[in-house]
Amino acid sequence: MRWVPRRDHPIRRFFRTVGDTFLRVAALFGRRNNNRHVLCVSGEPFFSAGHIYRIERVAGTLSEMGYVVDVIGIDAITRKWRKSKVRRPAVVLIWRAAWNRNLAKAISAWRRKGVRIIFDVDDYMFDTTLVHADNIDGIRSQNIEVNDVIRHYHAIRQTLDSADACIVPTQSLAKGVAICGKPPFVSVNGFDAETYRVSREAFLRRRLAPNDGHVRIGYAAGSRTHQRDFAVAAPAIATVLRERRECLLVLFRDAQSGRELLDLSEFSEFQGLESQIEWRDFTSLDRLPEELARFDVNIAPLELGNVYCEAKSEIKYFESALVSVPTIASPTQPFRDAIIHGVTGFLADDTAAWHDQITRLVAEPRLRAEVGQAALHHVLHRYGPDGRRQTLDSIFRRVQGTECQSGTTTHLEFLNQCSMVRLPNVPPVEIVRQTGGHAVAKVAVVVPVFNYGNYLPEALDSVVKQTLDSIELIVIDDRSTDASLEIAEEWFERHGSRFVRATLLRNAENRGLPITRNIGFAHAEAPFILPLDADNTLEPECLSRLHQHLSHSPCSAAHPTLQKFGLCTERNTALDWSPERLRQGNYIDAMAMVRKSAWAHVGGYSKGRFIGWEDYELWCKFVECGLWSDPVPDAVAGYRVHDASMLRSITNRSLPAVVAAIRTAHPWLTVQAA
Repeated sequence: MRWVPRRDHPIRRFFRTVGDTFLRVAALFGRRNNNRHVLCVSGEPFFSAGHIYRIERVAGTLSEMGYVVDVIGIDAITRKWRKSKVRRPAVVLIWRAAWNRNLAKAISAWRRKGVRIIFDVDDYMFDTTLVHADNIDGIRSQNIEVNDVIRHYHAIRQTLDSADACIVPTQSLAKGVAICGKPPFVSVNGFDAETYRVSREAFLRRRLAPNDGHVRIGYAAGSRTHQRDFAVAAPAIATVLRERRECLLVLFRDAQSGRELLDLSEFSEFQGLESQIEWRDFTSLDRLPEELARFDVNIAPLELGNVYCEAKSEIKYFESALVSVPTIASPTQPFRDAIIHGVTGFLADDTAAWHDQITRLVAEPRLRAEVGQAALHHVLHRYGPDGRRQTLDSIFRRVQGTECQSGTTTHLEFLNQCSMVRLPNVPPVEIVRQTGGHAVAKVAVVVPVFNYGNYLPEALDSVVKQTLDSIELIVIDDRSTDASLEIAEEWFERHGSRFVRATLLRNAENRGLPITRNIGFAHAEAPFILPLDADNTLEPECLSRLHQHLSHSPCSAAHPTLQKFGLCTERNTALDWSPERLRQGNYIDAMAMVRKSAWAHVGGYSKGRFIGWEDYELWCKFVECGLWSDPVPDAVAGYRVHDASMLRSITNRSLPAVVAAIRTAHPWLTVQAA
């Protein structure tokens, strides 16, 4: 007779625990030995902004990509550490670490084990011939000893020379590294998901706060090393303050010592304007969005022609964009590459230009809002986790020599560097009703409606019944001629409090489905958005399952199984993403949960002759941008089949023209009209 222990027996629990531990350890070592272990070495304190940009956020992205990542400080590399801790990572990423004996011995040990070494440098700190006060204003303003800077730069250059390749945040730095004989890769500074959430909540708090009548011009300098940079814009700013008494210049001081981080005594233009200077305590990076959200105009002046300024990252642009604040910047190379002048921000190269741009933004609140929104859409992918994931994937494959494993990585890098920027078409809209506070929901549901008042309550009721607790709802009436708007208002009165935020919008004129969807996406603050047509429904678990998948996957969208109802009861199980299948025709409905960053990156939904096929055209742009959607078969959405649907009443009647239009826009398609 064979003895089988009970499920809760102590012996069984012991062996189950040992087995689980063995599997976890085996998986860990398997990943470490399968080119998936990265060691990040930081050359500066972990609380510094540079460490957060260049190490912490990169490490977080690599972890999301499946790498095992360890982070240590340069001071941790001691003789004892080398003996006990040096294992064989696939790649060692070193940021700003100056050469010393312990680092030299560690690199030697890694070299013997075939480890690839990447050096990350985010400033022009490897050329000692540039070290003088004419180039580095901090030498003068902070009394820095030139020889100390030269010694430090020399040590940085030694670390750079020991690397296989370099990562830098700007093209200007890439050129400098290339001169040093090292292959450069550009990975821009950026933000993470938490920064997005905090930034958007700061924006909402500012929008909900009462207006005090001031227009704030903000300069977020963190040290006294930017005196000559500020001088570029100082005369224009002082003139604007005298012309517009409602304007304030927001500057910062050290929170502990009270020392002002910009020495205004060097600028005689500001004498007599003390009442229009607002001093704020400089804060940590995680709380900076609260300060930036108080700005109406963000300024980023830099000294033109200075090699260090030409290499500085465009951080001020994307951080202010996250709170929908427009930026005026000097036209250094990074800002010229980042800002579309007059669309996502402004460039100013002399005093007259600075004065004109500041005056224009101060006088036109609507322009500030439009440019701020465009800037937000522009930065979501390029500077966010999704763009960083694509870039790092390409870099690490190249450094490790595995680029051939992914034929798309070169294509993706080309797309990221392409000067063409797609921005969604988002016209102004009327806010009819809005409830909720400043919190950012996990998911937003966007419901366009045009003369579907009879179906709308059922669609909205299915959103109320979702098991996911954190939902934002946006309904946009596209100038319906039936009672859709009144029905929506009545429904909002009864159910609006269920949502983190509920917004009812109305177009100024009939815009059509793609633009109406864009308006909904633009007004959503949640990072994940699902478009729900007013005649469709969602099963209660649908949002929860799609959100859970997207939160743990690098995909840009997740699509559910479709349960047809009405004139047809067919069930269409969610299928895998396949560009080859999409080449022949669409099989993924618009009811997919999409990252807002992906929607913005591809330019949103396009208005054209794709009537009824706007979702198909969006998926085509996903293919071209290296994005994809994952199937989530256990998430179910209801697709109503009825004679009044757009597909039956409009699209099918003009199918040849629709097919011709989409094939013209995407020549790689082979879809046929019949």
